[in-house]
Amino acid sequence: MKYLLIITLILSLILVSCDRFEREFTDLGGIDLNTEFFLPLQHAFDIITVSDLSAIEDFYATDYLHNGVNKSERITWLQSFLNLDPNASFSVSDQNFAPLDEDNYVANWRLTISGLDREILADSLFVGERIIRQNDAWLFYGNQTCLQNTDKQLVIAQYFTFRTCPNCPPAEEKLQLLQQLYPDNFIYLEHHTMLELAVPGDATYQYYQAYSSPNVVFQGIEKVSGGNPDEVAQYQPIVENLITIDELIGYEITDLEIQGNTISAVVHLQPHIDLPRENLVLNYVIITDEVEYTNAEGAPLHNVVRAVGSSSLAELDLGVGIPLELTGHEPLPQNFKLVVFAQDKPAVFQNNATIYSGIVKSVSQSR
Repeated sequence: MKYLLIITLILSLILVSCDRFEREFTDLGGIDLNTEFFLPLQHAFDIITVSDLSAIEDFYATDYLHNGVNKSERITWLQSFLNLDPNASFSVSDQNFAPLDEDNYVANWRLTISGLDREILADSLFVGERIIRQNDAWLFYGNQTCLQNTDKQLVIAQYFTFRTCPNCPPAEEKLQLLQQLYPDNFIYLEHHTMLELAVPGDATYQYYQAYSSPNVVFQGIEKVSGGNPDEVAQYQPIVENLITIDELIGYEITDLEIQGNTISAVVHLQPHIDLPRENLVLNYVIITDEVEYTNAEGAPLHNVVRAVGSSSLAELDLGVGIPLELTGHEPLPQNFKLVVFAQDKPAVFQNNATIYSGIVKSVSQSR
């Protein structure tokens, strides 16, 4: 019976903590939450008992919500382990975090719960938890979502930079943070317009008239130029608005093959609306973190574009699979992502090149 209850508790953990994305945040400076929050959190876990969880309750905001779990449900879940084993121990580890602003952080952290005999009762990674400051106290706030936004569109940001760009690191940091905050619904593509990481033939920056860096175009319709704090501050409100829009095209990638520097696949589209066809194209882009260069501040680069392709959908039957083939000018990375998205792409860009969601396919090659 004891083991059945343990299994039931672990299953409930999986259900209530539906975080599925392991990701690390870049250290952007600010308050050390290890000292200010996570060490006191561990102390609170050390002193709670089956009859008194007040020390832990004090770490959760009244309106806490994380993937559908509110404060009361989270405390009840923690108490269930003490009901099972009054001597259960709680260990906080693997915490990393980054600031949204001086009163708001986003963090990943792990909670391991063990029985008296060191048997692991639960091991949960909490991803994308907001931690906020209220009345001079730091509190868990959760991600404030009831469910993952799997029925909402994927928002794609096309970011234009170059390796030594002096004004670009703040833009990169913010884009990385937004991707960490919204892993299901946001991704950025880092196009280098010059120097070693520029892709031969990639004229995307010319289409968007993004001749200076940094420049970011969100979903083909919102362009932000410059890297000062006021300009970078525009990113999050734009993304938070766009991710609320329903997905207008469903995507599936099948028959993916790699031969040398070439990747081929079949893309299946499921339009949910009648699409304008005259300027409709299918874009496919390879991005990777596996580059040897860093940005102007010495930080690693992410989502760097290594190959781009596009084909017209104007005359094609969208009800059948659409083949794609993309060849890189250099060997494909061992680990990369294939990003595919349909776009209404007029000849002249006037903040009107709407991207209709998209799909991200992770690919890993064995050497």
